[in-house]
Amino acid sequence: MSNLLINNPIARFVKSVLGPAAVMAAGMIGAGCVATRLLAGTWFSFDLLWVALYVVPMVIFTNDSASRIGILSGHRGMLDMIRTEICPALAWIIFVPQLLLNIVVINVSQVSVMTEAAYGLFGFDAPAGGAVTAGKVAISLILVTLVLVASITGGFKRLQKVMTGLLMLILVCFIIVAIKGLMQPQTWIGLVKGLIPKVPQDIQVVGSEETRSGFIQLMAISGQALPAAVFLSFGYFTSNAEYTEKNLKEGFKKSVLNFGVIWGAFSVIVVVAGVTALHNVYTGANGGIHFSQISTVTEAGKVIAPALPEALKNFATPIFSLGLLVAAFTTMVAVALIMVYFTLDILKKDWNFREGNKLFQWTFAAYIIIPGIISPFWRLEGLLQAIFGMAGNLVMAPVAVFIVMYFINKKKYMGKYTASLGRNIILGSTFLFSLYVVVRGIAKFWAQYIG
Repeated sequence: MSNLLINNPIARFVKSVLGPAAVMAAGMIGAGCVATRLLAGTWFSFDLLWVALYVVPMVIFTNDSASRIGILSGHRGMLDMIRTEICPALAWIIFVPQLLLNIVVINVSQVSVMTEAAYGLFGFDAPAGGAVTAGKVAISLILVTLVLVASITGGFKRLQKVMTGLLMLILVCFIIVAIKGLMQPQTWIGLVKGLIPKVPQDIQVVGSEETRSGFIQLMAISGQALPAAVFLSFGYFTSNAEYTEKNLKEGFKKSVLNFGVIWGAFSVIVVVAGVTALHNVYTGANGGIHFSQISTVTEAGKVIAPALPEALKNFATPIFSLGLLVAAFTTMVAVALIMVYFTLDILKKDWNFREGNKLFQWTFAAYIIIPGIISPFWRLEGLLQAIFGMAGNLVMAPVAVFIVMYFINKKKYMGKYTASLGRNIILGSTFLFSLYVVVRGIAKFWAQYIG
């Protein structure tokens, strides 16, 4: 019986997924991924699908390169390498903004999304207008406590299993959403058209002076896919997993499976869900909500209703909320881990995640608790917070990709695994794409708010 359980197809698939790439993929398939792709489909139909797909090879090869640097450098931390090999000031220039962005913006948004999702799970609306209530504060603190209990005990190997299991749960909760849409011929026509690169026109929010910016949404998708923190931290994850040179091929396969197959397919699924169940349904023609007005968990929870039998449609928001809650949880854990690695490395402390490393555990706890305390006092909807966090994450991406390119081409570390021409072309394309989006985004911001 035990052999049957171990050798069944599901168990083999989970085993093939399990590893550092699953931890990072579970973190990337979080509230930011759901928010950016779901609302892209909701607001702009398939017009931004191309971004979600074109970044997939960029993610695979940049993360795999970072992994190789961590393994072949003798498990050195990336910030330590930047400090000693490039410039000490650069390490701090990277660290300080990443700390503020990831803890004060991104993880605060994850707690906000989890709180909204918790309300939706029980069929309630979160307090309107971002109001601070005793219930909201209590729910935030309970969720943060659960995150700590689930992730801080047992060391890195146990966390890998927890995050892999949650990754599977997220997929189950969201894949059902796209099934009905994918059975419609017009969906496939839209998918093909969505592969043509374009920036959609901004749309006006019905009944408001607000607009939904096509380019800001493009930045958000790119920022979620190409965050500097992920690229610079993946080597810590593979080092903690005790990967060596003999694991390079296995690590690449897991990167392809997790970042390419699972994360890439998930991106398409969420866009399809946004288009077919929200954009095409909530047109406001009968006086109801218009797709341009959707921005909260409760509203977005309607995305799953068309995929359910009539008798179960009342459970649409709770099912969606469960998936979103788990997604926000995984991102929060991954982000906190990344910042613990960065913090201890730049302070020249032991950054290995193991049961006996009390400094790691206390720092990790702080990076979970601080966002939990701040979150109830934020006044922006959780999904919109996640989008702004993802857009902000993109700003340092060109620097991170350049650093990865610099080290992956240093023979003294890489030896025979020094980057090939093909790998350098993909890394170079990633650098140029992220640089273009950042420069254009800054120019747009300057023209709109300063110029």
